[in-house]
Amino acid sequence: MAAHNGSQLKRLILWTLGLLALKNMSAVHSISTSEKQLYIVYMGSNKIPHALGITAETHSDLLSSVLGSAATGKTALVHSYIHGLNGFSAMLSASEAAQLSEMPGVVSTFPSVSCSLQTTRTWDYMGVNLDGESWTSTNFGKDVIVATIDTGVWPEHESFDDEGMDPIPEKWKGECETGQSFPEFYCNRKLIGARYFSEGYEAIWGQINTSDPTVSLSPRDTEGHGTHTITTLGGSRTTNVSFQGTGLAVGTARGGASNARVAAYKVCWPGSCQTADILAAFDMAIHDGVDVISISLGASAIDYFYDSIAIGAFHATDKGILVVAAGGNSGPSKATVSNGAPWILTAAASSIDREFLSDIHLGNNVTYSGPSLNTEKIDPNVYPLVDAGNIPAQNITSTDARMCGPDSLDAKKVKGNIVVCVPGDMLGINYPEVEVYDKGGVATIMVDDELKSYAQVFRHPAVTVVSQGVGSHILSYINSTRSPVATMTLSLQYLGIPAPIAAKFSSRGPNVISPDVLKPDLIAPGVSILAGWSPAASPSEDPSDIRTFQYNFLSGTSMSTPHIAGVAALLKAEHPDWSPAAIKSALMTTATPLDSKHNQNSHGDLTWGSGHIDPKGAIDPGLVYNTTSGDYKLFLCSMNYTDSQIRVVTGTDTAHVTCPKARVSASSLNYPTIAASNFTNTITVVRTVTNVGAPTATYRAEIDNPAGVRVRVSPDVLNFTPDTEVLSYTATLEPMDTQPWLKNWVFGALIWDDGRHRVRTAIAVGPTVDSPFF
Repeated sequence: MAAHNGSQLKRLILWTLGLLALKNMSAVHSISTSEKQLYIVYMGSNKIPHALGITAETHSDLLSSVLGSAATGKTALVHSYIHGLNGFSAMLSASEAAQLSEMPGVVSTFPSVSCSLQTTRTWDYMGVNLDGESWTSTNFGKDVIVATIDTGVWPEHESFDDEGMDPIPEKWKGECETGQSFPEFYCNRKLIGARYFSEGYEAIWGQINTSDPTVSLSPRDTEGHGTHTITTLGGSRTTNVSFQGTGLAVGTARGGASNARVAAYKVCWPGSCQTADILAAFDMAIHDGVDVISISLGASAIDYFYDSIAIGAFHATDKGILVVAAGGNSGPSKATVSNGAPWILTAAASSIDREFLSDIHLGNNVTYSGPSLNTEKIDPNVYPLVDAGNIPAQNITSTDARMCGPDSLDAKKVKGNIVVCVPGDMLGINYPEVEVYDKGGVATIMVDDELKSYAQVFRHPAVTVVSQGVGSHILSYINSTRSPVATMTLSLQYLGIPAPIAAKFSSRGPNVISPDVLKPDLIAPGVSILAGWSPAASPSEDPSDIRTFQYNFLSGTSMSTPHIAGVAALLKAEHPDWSPAAIKSALMTTATPLDSKHNQNSHGDLTWGSGHIDPKGAIDPGLVYNTTSGDYKLFLCSMNYTDSQIRVVTGTDTAHVTCPKARVSASSLNYPTIAASNFTNTITVVRTVTNVGAPTATYRAEIDNPAGVRVRVSPDVLNFTPDTEVLSYTATLEPMDTQPWLKNWVFGALIWDDGRHRVRTAIAVGPTVDSPFF
């Protein structure tokens, strides 16, 4: 079994900061041809459910023909996908999977893998005001059906109050599965459906222990993450909410589409979200009649024909469902973004104009501030300040003691003191504040660059996080003073902070699978987001923390994802006939690029894509780029995928996918951005736009050339009439004598302006994939 080194482990943990700390982690190991593991057997699309008599029995019979008996086939079958797609998952050996892959009607077989999980002010900050005239026509998403694929939902939460709501829309075909929930699970006219999918997880990890109070074999959320994302997406309005009644983040809590109907699909269980279960959730969401799916899960980027989220999202998109997915929390390194298929709207995370800070007053009259959610008052008298490295327990080194792991500190020297801890790579495995608290400490100062940009909940509330630089100053004060002392204030809320700023943890592009499509697509609030919480979940991710919260702060691209999906639901309500691609285009071409002054060394558009979401602008975008399933299939041709690999993603017969003899660049996909990696020669791409504004309009092109690139557009004027709603143009990107794109990605934009709308298409140009500068 491979071992994780410290930096890798920390990166894995940071994937789940503000989300879920994985309770179990296992390394990938080699599989023998006889060893059983969970495989997905994919048989293509299912355009008309049951039209060909496709049932679970059909899949069981096929499985039995390979395994030798009907009984063995039924036992091995885990999921049967018969709605949005056709296929099943089963426990198979590698040789059995290979044999099935050669059967008539089987497109491919591939292993199921595990994915990781990736408010009161944010909607006002984004301009989605309760009294705003812009939103009257959308009625805040009335009767749009939005869904999360996540850890489930806590149905009793006040954010699912259905008072005054009309009967459930007739198009809804879903169910409210109760499972083995205690208390009994129920739905209403707000939370109209919930399902759970555990078969894939149990096939690998064994039967779920229903006697464990921290796990519910039902749609009920005992982790907190799913309740947080679904209330952000579509929670009802709840007034006078604040963090634990402290007055922090006080306001009206609501989802972006507060009048939408919500549904929850639970696929995550302790330590794992299996892709076999995720694909089953997509299949049922398509069947149930969902309009928008928000999925805050992800894994490392892999080819789309192995990517269950990409495959499920393709079929959902083909059925008119927009899928918004988290781009991951592996920043700030480049080429870390996940969920980058072009038919997915990929979310990045940014801050809002609010911070929660505590002051640390040192005995030398120097004061430092750091992000904190201190809700317990500390006596104003000063306390001794100690470096954890100076007070190790017996047989513990100074280096290990400074990390403040379990039983690492001398209790006699901790009691009554404020302790400085530097957890390093052990953050997320150790709980430094718990060690200090358990040994009688007054408060903890945690030194960590990863956490210094946002506040989070700790088991012991008296915690403030500072940067490595500030931590060095505090430690220097301690080690140069005979009797160092300090005090720490309660947290205060500060508004008007410069924002948005891209979160350091937010994964960056380019997308290593298809770098000629700019990813992520959009950035939205994902830092210190207050939203609904499951009272059964630890608010600090520490299993010993038994406090119950109704609302909690989380950070991550998991949080930005439902913000974008919520705005998409508003657009769906305003424009019910728009395709997923049209909604996505409207959100992207009206987004606002981030201010480079506040986002230095952030990798520009590779961090925020088209920019920060602008809900008001997206309601009336002027023009949209409508991308069809056929366009996506040609895009897959451009990636040199074989016919069978294309079928894995699309599910269509190869006869319906005619790849051009001459390879077409992936840059030619009719996408709302233009990207070109391996840029060495002049390229020309074609884009087609549809007028969704005034029937008669004239748009003129404005060009912001990327450094070292000349962009020419033809025609540079687009004249739309009632009879001409769709027009195409070419954009030619020509290298200039200076060639900065050989070592760095460079950015520009093409803007179509009619005097009322400014339709912005971001342009990104960069080096080759194998370049050290990629």
